[in-house]
This record gives sequence, C-alpha cells and structure tokens, in this order.
Amino acid sequence: MEHLDLMLLWQQHHAVVAPLVGLLLFICLMADSCRKKPAKPVGPYRDRNYLHHQDLVDPEVRRHHLDFNAFLHQSFSRERFLEVSGEPGCFVAFSYATCKEVMNDHSCFSSNPFPDERLVALNTMSKADHSRVLRYVHKHYTQDEVQTIKDQVQKVIEAHTEELSAGKADVVLWAKRIHMSSTLIRLGLDLANYGSDALDEVIALNDAMVALVAPLGGVGPKYETLPWHWRLWVLIGLIRSFLPVLSMAFQLGIACTWRIIRPDATVFFPPKRPRMGLWWNPELLSLVPRYFLLLHALLVKGDDGLLKGLREAVESGDLALAECLTLMVQLMVNMTSANALCSLVFRLASEKEAFRQVSEDISGTADRFIQEVLRLDAPLQRNPRRYIKAGAKWTGGRMPFEGDQVLLFLGAANMDPAVYKDPQQFRLDRHEEPPPLTFGSGMHYCLGSSLVKLELRLALQHLCSRCQSIELNGDFERLADVDVGNWGFRRLNVRLISA
Repeated sequence: MEHLDLMLLWQQHHAVVAPLVGLLLFICLMADSCRKKPAKPVGPYRDRNYLHHQDLVDPEVRRHHLDFNAFLHQSFSRERFLEVSGEPGCFVAFSYATCKEVMNDHSCFSSNPFPDERLVALNTMSKADHSRVLRYVHKHYTQDEVQTIKDQVQKVIEAHTEELSAGKADVVLWAKRIHMSSTLIRLGLDLANYGSDALDEVIALNDAMVALVAPLGGVGPKYETLPWHWRLWVLIGLIRSFLPVLSMAFQLGIACTWRIIRPDATVFFPPKRPRMGLWWNPELLSLVPRYFLLLHALLVKGDDGLLKGLREAVESGDLALAECLTLMVQLMVNMTSANALCSLVFRLASEKEAFRQVSEDISGTADRFIQEVLRLDAPLQRNPRRYIKAGAKWTGGRMPFEGDQVLLFLGAANMDPAVYKDPQQFRLDRHEEPPPLTFGSGMHYCLGSSLVKLELRLALQHLCSRCQSIELNGDFERLADVDVGNWGFRRLNVRLISA
C-alpha cells in the first residue's frame, strides 16, 4: 500500500519533476563544458623528490603501500609535514611522533573533514558530542565486556572456517562474515535470524556506504577526471534514489532524512574537499535509504543490550534518531576489521617461520603475532585530519594553515625506522618497541579495538590448531580503489592443510 501511495505521489508531481530533471541535465552538460582538463601524469613517485596528488589516488601505490611507506621515510625523513603538490592545502604526516601528536591535539586538529559541521560519525565528532554519544556504547566494547561474547564468536569462526576449508568462500568473504556476525552479536541481535544471504546483504550495503562516503586515498580524484557521461550517471542515480528517499522520509521523518542524506551540490559547484566517492559510484545512491531503513528496523528489534540503550536514548531525546543511525553505521563498518583478519591469514601463509613459532607456543606468541600483523599491515593506512586552529607547537618549516588537510599515514608511522628496528620485516621479538598507531591515539582511539583483537586471537588459535600449514592458492588481488586507505584484499584464496 505504501508503494502505491508513492507511485500516486509521483504521478501527481511528474509534471513538475520532469522539467527539473531536464534543467539538471542542462546544468550537468554546461558544468562539464567549463571544467578543467585533467592534469598530465607526473611519472612514478620514485623518480621525484616530492609527493603529488596522483600518488595518493594511484592504484599501484595502494597495491604496494608498504613499499610506498618505506619510500617516505627514505626520502623525506626530516620533514614533519610533507606538502602535496597538485593538491593545494594538503599535507602528509608519516612519522610516528608527528602522527601521534596530531591525533592527541584536538584543539588544533579536527577529524571532521567537513568544514560546515554536518552530521558525522562518532570518530569525527567534536569533543563535547563525542563524550555525549560515547557513554551509550563504550561500556559494550571494553575488553571485559567483549569477553562475554567470546564463545559465540568462537562458534562463528569455526563455522565459517569450515566453509573456507570446503572452498565455499574465499578469505575475504570469510573475514567479512566473521566480523559482521560478531558485530551483530555485540549489538544484541540473534544470529539465528540471519542466514548467509541476509548476512551478505548487510555486508554489501555496508561496503556500498564506504564507497559512497569516503574520499579515495584521503583526498579523492579530481572532478575533471570524470568523463562527461558520469554526470548523466550521477543524475540517473539521483533519480533512481528519489522514491527510496521518499520512503525513508515517510518512515523516519523529513528532518531525520535530511540530516542523514544532506543533499550535496558539489557536482555543480565543486568544493575544495572532501571529494567523496558518490560521484564515482552513483549507481549505489539508491542503497543509502535502503541501508538506513534496515538499521532502523534493527534498532526497533533490539530488545536487550546496546540497541536497547540506543533506542531509549532516542526516546528520551538525548540522541537524535539521525545521530543514532549514523552511529550504527560506524559500529557496523566491516571493511577495516575484515582487512585485519585477511592479513592474519596472509601472514600465516607467507611467514612460515612465524607460523611455526606461533603453532608451537600459541599462548606465548599469539599476542605478538597479532601485534605484528596490526603494525605492518595496518588495515587503514591513512587517517584524515583538518587543521582548525593554529597552535604554538605547530610552527617552523612547511606547516599547514587553518583549514588545510593533513593526512596521517598510520601505516608509515608503524614503519618508522626511528621507532622500529627493521620496520619492513615481520618479527615476533619486538618486546621493547611501542605499540603501533593502527587503532589511533587520544579521544578517537578505535572503539572496536577489543572486539577486533578478540576475533584475531580466536581465529589465530583455531587456524593453528586445525592446520599443519596454510598455502596461498593462486594469485591474490589487493584493494586499490576504495576508501581513504584500506589495506586489504579484493581476492585472496588459500588452502588449509589439516594437521
């Protein structure tokens, strides 16, 4: 009945909408005719003594990010901030000390990439909003609290590892299903209600949101790299999402829908930054309202635990519904945690001596193995910040100005030769070295770190107990075209050799 009402509404207003669509099409074509020509390639980064915008979005750099991290230290070790050529107002920080200092300085640096203070996720909120929202979820992600779901997560890992062993899934799907299942358990939902198809649908919707929102490489490609027909695809994507957005507005309210969707005119009046992925993935736009309606349905179903607390916070008015649903998006982000699980399996397959050591002494070496995976294979290699206020300690040399962007290369910080001996080597004897910055530092330290570490430890124990060895099966494909700096796999197949 609801869809019938929507169709009647469309029929009543199509006489107005059709001319507007034509006008938008005309503006698209005019905007395309006035845009700049794409910049000429500047050549491989190893042949230059500077960093360029093209390096940040180059898929080859993303596929070989560890080599790029080492290059930064070899070539620019004296630089506190490295200015990015071809991207005015953009800097890179890659040393351990500078990255940690920036993450801890919330008065000078903001993790919100939007200067207009639009609705953002927990990890990009101001200190006041962060404290207000965090109290509803933090207690559910402490190390002790996460241990209460250990047995459930263990069963999930065992079940999905059987599928991996039988060839019914590759490592990427195995990892995504494990973390999404663990997340649903942590939210207080019954996994019995989610078969593999339903689980995969949630995973696909989650991945789509990442592709739409995140600026590729931390800055995004230049608008002039879009071929003209993509303007039309964006328009088609907007048209296709019209009825789903209308349905979302009917169910969640216009104000809530507006705060979440926040229509953006950057395709016509491009801002400096951030250049989000929606203009390169317009076919995914109609999935946004579908995902938020799914999250709202989960929120309503939550009878206990975390979801119940969030629902009560919305009912009391302490959390806006839009804030709550956006928070749930972040709690269910799957890609980075799946990256960590994939890297765990990859290192077990490629680091034979380390596999032998951890198999022989799982209790004594498991934590060190996991720590080294998180250090060398940081699942999110880059983290953006915005310089919002000048500080006395941020002076001297080439420094950002207020409003400039600073990309923190966390993966490179974890390979800082001033901190780690033989930083490119996978070693289990790093007893005296500081922990990596993989989960961040300061106020926005990763909320789900204890859950991820639990998954990694249980997966490591299970794989070592059942496998004599793990072998790579054919070629693998690295992620190279999504998010700020995901370091993971598009495809990874292995053979589990039984003990």
